[in-house]
Amino acid sequence: MLVPGAGSDPAYWEALRTELTVRGQVSTAVDLPCEDPDLLLEDYAEVVAGVVRTLGDVPVTLVAHSFGAFTAPLVPDLVPVHRLVLVAPMIPAPGESGSQWWAATGQHAAHEAAARAAGLVPPLDLEELFYNGCTPAQRAVAATWDRDQADAPFVQPWPRATWPDVPTEVVAFAEDLVLPPELVTRVARERLDLPVRLAPGGHMGMVSHPPGLAELLLGGKR
Repeated sequence: MLVPGAGSDPAYWEALRTELTVRGQVSTAVDLPCEDPDLLLEDYAEVVAGVVRTLGDVPVTLVAHSFGAFTAPLVPDLVPVHRLVLVAPMIPAPGESGSQWWAATGQHAAHEAAARAAGLVPPLDLEELFYNGCTPAQRAVAATWDRDQADAPFVQPWPRATWPDVPTEVVAFAEDLVLPPELVTRVARERLDLPVRLAPGGHMGMVSHPPGLAELLLGGKR
């Protein structure tokens, strides 16, 4: 079950879904109602849970990307979840909003350091920031994945007091300029006491390097 980040159409998961299919895995990309101004994180979690309920009694792994990490840990309160995998995640702390997360984790400094290490000079345009590592053809189609993101889920405090009791793994993208692997590694250690595995690509590595991410996801499953 693939949970998107902020303001994203589920179509950006399609290349990864193809790789999972050829490896014998069934996947579903969740369509979150990100443009609805009245919905909160709990509503997003209910949307994911509703899709899980249609699958019957099968073990479900939630793979949550970026801001999707604010939604996925709420889903086990609603339906059984076998495993959580956070990919290039914004890992929340209790009571912290998505809008507070950036300053609380030191994302800006981490991003600038990663950009300079890659030979780039901040500030970067959004295409270079999010789609580094993608081909021109992949970047061209990326505009069709962009959707508006309502503010409400970003400004509400994360509603859980603790992380759910579900096996959790964290994956960072090695060339990510939005959430660099050093940042993800530090936040995962501080907030979840978990190690981080590296997948190839930038923040949208499921687009640029889907075989590598698929192998990593299934390797963790085994």
